[in-house]
Amino acid sequence: MRFSEAFAVERTEADDWFDPHLTIDTRLFIDPLLLLEAGGEWQEAHGELIGHFVHCYGLVARATGKQSLSAVAARRLLTFPEPGEIGLGYTAAGTDGAGGGAQFAERMVDGIAVAIKAGLAQPEHIEEIGILNAGIGADRISDAAGNVLKHRFIRYTQEVARRHSLPVTAHKVRHARCVLQSARWVDELVDLPTNPETGKPIILVPRQILNDLPVLNAEDWFDSSLNADVRMEMNINIGSRVRKEDIVAWARQHPERVREWAAEQTSRDDLKGYDFEGDPNGVVQWDGEPVRWASGNPIEMQSVETQSQLRLLIQRLLGQFKHFIEDQRGWSLLQNKDGSDKSELAAQLVFLGMAQHYLRLFGIEIDREVELGKGPVDFKASSGSSIKALIEVKKEHNGKFWNGLEAQLPSYLESDECDEGWYVVLRYRSNRPSDQRLRRLPGIVKAVAQATGKTLHYTVVDARPKVSASNLETIDS
Repeated sequence: MRFSEAFAVERTEADDWFDPHLTIDTRLFIDPLLLLEAGGEWQEAHGELIGHFVHCYGLVARATGKQSLSAVAARRLLTFPEPGEIGLGYTAAGTDGAGGGAQFAERMVDGIAVAIKAGLAQPEHIEEIGILNAGIGADRISDAAGNVLKHRFIRYTQEVARRHSLPVTAHKVRHARCVLQSARWVDELVDLPTNPETGKPIILVPRQILNDLPVLNAEDWFDSSLNADVRMEMNINIGSRVRKEDIVAWARQHPERVREWAAEQTSRDDLKGYDFEGDPNGVVQWDGEPVRWASGNPIEMQSVETQSQLRLLIQRLLGQFKHFIEDQRGWSLLQNKDGSDKSELAAQLVFLGMAQHYLRLFGIEIDREVELGKGPVDFKASSGSSIKALIEVKKEHNGKFWNGLEAQLPSYLESDECDEGWYVVLRYRSNRPSDQRLRRLPGIVKAVAQATGKTLHYTVVDARPKVSASNLETIDS
């Protein structure tokens, strides 16, 4: 359920906020450079964000050791817990936030120290720190902005609530504001809308400041014309996969290039955030059309109180999912405008949108990316502790396809003491390797089930684009 659905909000032209999902974090991030692009109050917010880091640069520069007062203050001000109230980031099984502890503050300090040593004594863009440290990615840059600017986002949310006469409740919000001079984060009691799914506060942010990656990121910096000599020397083409650790090592040798490139980006006239309409990563539209279709096509069952009943429900759910993708143009949600297929994550989210609708009608919870000791399983469907099943969704051409079936799923089942699992296969290719892999699939599933003593099922979903009936008529004629 989205914020707008939960509060029956009819958006107006004044409503430029991102509509967050209330139970699953959206894998988008606050992009600091887009604050500048947004102008007005958000341009001022960018100045505040830079001011926070200017202060931290000064503390790091004055620090005489890790335990000096300046160093301790810097680490405190650079500790950015993931702001779960905003509902962005990598946390898959909810919106609580993964948190940003001491290790990330240390990485921030390290990145700042490298910049200072290289003569970049004042920050112009906080994203530079992410280019100078392998452990600081889009999520940590976003968390930094979310913490420093949280008081602005709170005020922004309160304005939305007043405009639509939404109910608000007093919530204690962590890191509601920062007092730089005393190096102190302040938790405050704030009136905000309440998430009906979790009972926790909701904080909204403008869509125009969100992106899947910061405009200023390590990979694009390395691919820029500034570093053509390095790529030529290393025989690396633009767009080739290069470890971030290697990019960081080069950036640390030439931080002046990082600063020069960042300055060039701010003057571009084509800066833009995430493409919400095209949704190339499939992280926004997954709970729209799949849920609407499921609402009009119910699953007929009385109740789910046993493992066999859960098995039947999942079988019917997968039948509906297969029908939706193959016969109701659901495959179009897995394709980009240029015909390329979206990520495996996009397909998993489309499945989640439909699964949430169907399973919750029968009191079954479905959790995504549940950590089971040896990694996260894609989905866990459960009612209590004894009625449960695990579901893995894989592209058939994924390089780890067989590993997912022969190693990952069995290990997850073992870790969770679960006896039943599904392997959902998405076919995107029309070639001989794909044909061969799918012919082998039934035998491999049977062999893995016998070897592990687990009950394993599989479903193949054809995600290849289908020719419409009107096009078929044109071809025939």
